[in-house]
Amino acid sequence: MSTQNDVLVVGAGLAGLTAVWQLATQQKKVRLVSKGWGATHWHSGCIDVLGYYPVDDPEPVASPGVTLAKLIADQPEHPYALVGVSGVEAALNAFQALCAAAGYPLHGSLDKNWLLPSAVGTFRPTCLAPETMIAGDLRRDDPMLIVGIKQMVDFYPNIIAENLVKQGVDAAHVTVDLPQLAQRNFTTLTIMASLLEDDGLRADLVRRIQPHLGPARRVGLPAYLGRRPSLDIKKDLEARLGVAVFEIPGLPPSLPGMRLHTILLQAIERAGGRVYHGLEGVGIERDGERVTAVFTEAAARHKPHRFERYVVATGGILGGGIVTNHQGQAREVVFDLPVTLPESRLDWFEQDFMDPKGHPIYQAGLKVNQQFQPLNGGSQPVYQNVYAAGTALSHGEVIRERSFEGVALATGFAVGHLLAKNAQP
Repeated sequence: MSTQNDVLVVGAGLAGLTAVWQLATQQKKVRLVSKGWGATHWHSGCIDVLGYYPVDDPEPVASPGVTLAKLIADQPEHPYALVGVSGVEAALNAFQALCAAAGYPLHGSLDKNWLLPSAVGTFRPTCLAPETMIAGDLRRDDPMLIVGIKQMVDFYPNIIAENLVKQGVDAAHVTVDLPQLAQRNFTTLTIMASLLEDDGLRADLVRRIQPHLGPARRVGLPAYLGRRPSLDIKKDLEARLGVAVFEIPGLPPSLPGMRLHTILLQAIERAGGRVYHGLEGVGIERDGERVTAVFTEAAARHKPHRFERYVVATGGILGGGIVTNHQGQAREVVFDLPVTLPESRLDWFEQDFMDPKGHPIYQAGLKVNQQFQPLNGGSQPVYQNVYAAGTALSHGEVIRERSFEGVALATGFAVGHLLAKNAQP
C-alpha cells in the first residue's frame, strides 16, 4: 500500500466511483469527495453504451460494438475514441464480474442491445441490464402483464401497455389494490422496496396478480424489487406466480441505479479507498503547472485535500460540473478548466427544441489529450497532474446517443488504470 496520498477524485457519479474502484484495488491511496451522489441515483440502473447513432436515426443500434467502431472512426474526439472498443469492452467485463460477485449480475455484451420497455411504453436500447430486467426484452414474443399498485404513485401500467400494444407487443395491464398500504399517506419506490422484504406482503401481491395473469408469461412491475443488490425478491415472486418477473425503471430515485452504487461503494471500501459525500469542491491551490490542493466546503469551512494527482469527474452541464452564464461563458466549477463549446451563444441551441440532431451545447465539455489531461485550448495540459473522466468530457452527446453510462464507466475505468500504472509525471 502506498504511504502517500496518491489520487483525489472529485465527483461521485459512475465515472468517479469507477476510477476510485480501479485505483483502490491496485493499492493506491485514493479518496473521493463530492457534494452529493451522482447520476446512479436517477438513471435506469443499466449500462447504455450506444443506443442511437447517428443521433437522428430513429432506429436503435442493434450491435453496440459494430456501431461503436463506426462512431470512433467518424468522431476521433469523442470520449469513446480515447478508450477504443477494446477499452470499452474491458470496462464492461470488469464491471460485470464485480456485479456477478455481488450476487447481482448484469447481462449483455457489445454484440447486441437489449430492447426493454420504458416507463411510458417505448423501446429502450441498452447494452448491460440487471437480471431483474431482462425478462422484459421486447424482442421476445411472450405476452406480458404490466402491473401497477393503487397506492403507488408515478407508475401508469395502462400507458405502458397501451403504447407497447401500438408497437406490436402483446401486453395487458392491471392495477391492484394492496390494503396494507392504504393506511400510509404516501408510498414511494424506496418504501415499497423495503416493504417487499416482508413475506406476507409479497404473498398478498401475488394473490392479487394471479387472477389477472391470463395468457401472460411474464409480469412487469415498477423497479422496487429490493433496495439491496439481490435477486431474492424477484426469484420469490417468480416461484409464486409461475411466470417470469421483470422491473421497469421509472422516475427517480432509481433503485436499480442505487444497487450499482452500493456494489461500487462496497468494493471501494473493501480495497481501502475512501468516499466522502457532502464535501463540495470549491477551488484549488496551485504551484505553476501543478495543483497542490483541492478545497472543499462543508459546514461553512474550507478544507484542503493534498494529493499527488487529481481527477475531475463532476459531470457536464446536466450534472452541474460545468456552468454557463448569460454572457455566453462556461466554466468548470472546481478547477476552472477551459470548456470547449460553440463560441456564440446563438449557436448553443437549434431552432426546434426537439431537433433530431440535438443541441450543440450538450457536446460542451473538457477537451483532453490521450492521457485524459484537460488542455488549455491548444495541445498543452492546463495542469500536469489533473485528469478528467465521464460526461465532463467534450464531443459526446451522451443523452441522445444513449451512451451516458458507457462513457462514464469506460473513461472512469481507463483513467483509474492509467493512474494506477503510471508514475507521477
